[in-house]
Amino acid sequence: MDRLFAPPADRWDAAHASRLTGLDEVLYRSHLVGSDPALTKEGGGNFSAKGVAEDHRGRPVRVLRMSAWGCDGAVTTPADFPALRLDDLLVLKDTDPPGEGGMTGYAADCGLRAGQRQPGIETLTHAFIPAAHVDHCHPDAVIALTSFPGGRVAAEEEFGEEAIWFDYRQFDLGVARELAGRIAARPRCRFVLLANHGLFTWAETSEECYRNSLEAVRRATAAVGRAIGRASDLGGPAVPSVEPEAAADLLAEILPPLRGALSSGTPGVVLHVDRGPAAVAFASSARGPGWTQAGPSCPDHLVTVGYRPLVLDGTPRDARDVLAGVERHRAWYRGHYDRYVPPAARGAGMRSDAPRAILLPGLGALTCGPDAAKARLCADHLTQTMTVVRAADAAGGYVSLSEAQGAADEYWPLMRLKPQLRAPEGALAGKVFVVAADAAARAGEVGAALAEAGAHVALATTHPDPHLAHEANAIVRRYGERRAVALTPAENSHTIPAGNGHTPDAPDSATPDGRARAAVRAVVLEYGGFDALVDMTRAGGLARAALPVLARQGMGGTILLAHDGWPPGALEAEVRALENTRDTTAPQTDDPETTVAVNAVTSADPAAVAGAAAYLAGAPWTGSILRPPGRRRIGHDRNDILTRSFR
Repeated sequence: MDRLFAPPADRWDAAHASRLTGLDEVLYRSHLVGSDPALTKEGGGNFSAKGVAEDHRGRPVRVLRMSAWGCDGAVTTPADFPALRLDDLLVLKDTDPPGEGGMTGYAADCGLRAGQRQPGIETLTHAFIPAAHVDHCHPDAVIALTSFPGGRVAAEEEFGEEAIWFDYRQFDLGVARELAGRIAARPRCRFVLLANHGLFTWAETSEECYRNSLEAVRRATAAVGRAIGRASDLGGPAVPSVEPEAAADLLAEILPPLRGALSSGTPGVVLHVDRGPAAVAFASSARGPGWTQAGPSCPDHLVTVGYRPLVLDGTPRDARDVLAGVERHRAWYRGHYDRYVPPAARGAGMRSDAPRAILLPGLGALTCGPDAAKARLCADHLTQTMTVVRAADAAGGYVSLSEAQGAADEYWPLMRLKPQLRAPEGALAGKVFVVAADAAARAGEVGAALAEAGAHVALATTHPDPHLAHEANAIVRRYGERRAVALTPAENSHTIPAGNGHTPDAPDSATPDGRARAAVRAVVLEYGGFDALVDMTRAGGLARAALPVLARQGMGGTILLAHDGWPPGALEAEVRALENTRDTTAPQTDDPETTVAVNAVTSADPAAVAGAAAYLAGAPWTGSILRPPGRRRIGHDRNDILTRSFR
């Protein structure tokens, strides 16, 4: 049998840890646990340490330093650990919180300083466990142990009196009290196994707390291994895997219309495609996709994946199969909402009914998000469920949250405060731009300005420029994960590498137009599609290649030609030629939401070009240097304000 779980790495540095005290101890442990995907996923789990701090009058006060709600343990800072008055928290072991704020409001009121971050919902559990250091994390192996019918028996055989099994419930004051009582009644207990959720560990030293987590994962892995009764292949392939080149062809066809469908009602989405062997095998297996319809492996996934992904019946033949699946999922979700979300939880309205994750038999898995980082986090959560399902199936079956419990958690007001649900900042959030120029510096400058407004950008040059990757990397370092990629020359290359794991070589990439199509295809495979092309090259091939993609997305878009020094009439001729190509390949309708506009500016100033591109993509116009000759204004639509004859 192959390995079911990646083991956590023991990265404790005794020499470094010996120099740490107080808050620095829990920060160090948070970074170790939070950065190890075998222990938890981004934004999952929480960490605490008890100690003494001075209040506003300089008096010593016992405090709980508790990681804030939804923060990423891998990159926590001191500000992520609000100091809470421990003795005030412990009062709730025997009395209910006063006032209308409930458990979380009371916990926030226990803050030692004003303006601290919101403590997590497990704060009282951390406070009530009588140990200096407490951790809560979401290891694959522990979740798998608690997600098959015989898991409880297997856990009791492995852990005995050292662990408490706790059936899943929303964390509230009752849960904190019950856990505290059960831990007190079992002096040998060192672990709490939270069914379909994760793990609590604690100790008097930070190192021992960390090592307890490692031990729990090791022992849970062994317990699952002993429970295995059949091959961990989910019944083997029910659908053959599509060969890489054919898979890239099929994805290039279906992703743009899919992105258009998933973007409906939103500013835009970014897609993430997992074509790795594990994802392809799971999506193509006989039993794996079906198990995912039973619910997520961890309640954190309700924020990203939702209760369940969309599963297609077989390898899609074309985009129509996928779009039909999207509509089926929308209908299911609306019914799910109507059946299970109580009226009291509907104040913020229904979340999008579109699927956030899709299993594509023969191809792999696809996730989406309002930016690349959230799309990847959604993929991480889907991968965790796939890992847990694979192990649970081999051990006898998969058990998850009921639909009613999933809906209650997804619409729990505290869950909807998760930072992972916050919309990305910027007027261009969710938008993708292709930016092509003769030189990397110019492409990078325009791309950086668009990224600052929230966009994702794919940079291209007409000739090899060793600085293009540097420009893209600089944007990523400043603005975040996959916010930029560097394409090899749009008119001068045979392979277009992209950061989402795709390096497709289009069949016709030996010609200039073919290489332009390969570049556009690479952007599609990277982000799912794009909203605008900014072409400062005067080459024309990229614009012609972009038009069919924008048309297939079905949500409009912009081609912006930008260059100074155009010969008289040349710019107008190029715009007319592209409009003719557009109208021939994808006839336009009267709906402005689906219109693909061809625009032009006679400026090479990067700030002006970026401003015009942002304006045409829907961001507020803040530029002042682009004006039509005289007082003439062409048309009344915003896509006509900047067109053809700007000087």
